Formats: sequence, structure tokens, C-alpha cells
Amino acid sequence: MPSYFSTNFTLHEETAIPSGISRAQVLAALHDHEFMIKRNCRVLSFRLLPAGDKNAHIEADSGTGTYEVTDKMTFLPEKIWPASSVTYTMSFVDTPDGLKHILKAAMGMVSKATHTIEERDSGMVLTEDSDVEVNRLVAGAVKRNMHETYAGNMKAFVDGLGSREMNAKVAEE
Repeated sequence: MPSYFSTNFTLHEETAIPSGISRAQVLAALHDHEFMIKRNCRVLSFRLLPAGDKNAHIEADSGTGTYEVTDKMTFLPEKIWPASSVTYTMSFVDTPDGLKHILKAAMGMVSKATHTIEERDSGMVLTEDSDVEVNRLVAGAVKRNMHETYAGNMKAFVDGLGSREMNAKVAEE
């Protein structure tokens, strides 16, 4: 998209991981892409794209995969303009200390994010750094939606870390 139609913004978010949750549990959750997608409070549906699909950003193999995801999206308060849905593709790449993902949506939106587990004096923290290129017309709504949903998504993420499902995944590794 020509640069005069697009703009970039960055977001930095941090989530404290409660004591008693291990680095292995956090890493297993980050590397479970469906677990990550299900923690997004706006997701309506998703499916893994098969290898070789023309919409896949990367070829699916161990630690990678591209999904087609449909979210509920609000551009204005729902009393003014009801929420609609938006479908996009999202690729995941596992890293030794977290996860990277690339999201591609309509109107040339591309979001690249890195989730990193950090050990600090205060305890373990999960950081998310996002770099987003988006059409100027929807940049404000996209940034607001990303920021507003982060707290709910991360609460669901942290709550899921101690689940039997996640503990079983850690035990397998």
C-alpha cells in the first residue's frame, strides 16, 4: 500500500506472571497456538490453514503454522455502529524465549508481534511488542481495539496457565 495511505504504530504491553507458574508452563502455552488464539476475547472462529495454502505466510512445520481467524471488531461505540466481524490470517513462529506472530488483515494491515518471557527482580514477566502497519482511516480503531483487549486476553492467558490441559503439555515435554 502506498505510504501516504498507511501509518505505523507500536505497542508495548507487559503482564506479570504469578509466582508458582513456571517458565516451562508459560513457554508451553505460548507454543500452543490454538491455546493462544482461544485466549483472544474477540475470536469468533479459527482454523489451521493446510500446508501450501495460498494465504499461508509461512509453511507449517514444527513450531509454526498459519491460521484463518475471524474476530468481532468495533470501530465506534456499538450504539452508534454495531460490531462487525473481520477475518485475517495469523502465522506463529515459536522461539526459545517466547513467540512471534504475523497478522495480515484487510486494507493492508500487517501486525508483527514478539512475546518474550523475561526474568526480573520482581518475578517473571511476559512482554508483547507489536509493530503495526495499517490504513490511516482505521488506525485509531485498530490501536484502541488492540490496547483494550490486551488485559482481557492476558487474564485469560494467565488463568489458563494452571489448567490441567496446559500442565499435561508441560509434563509431555
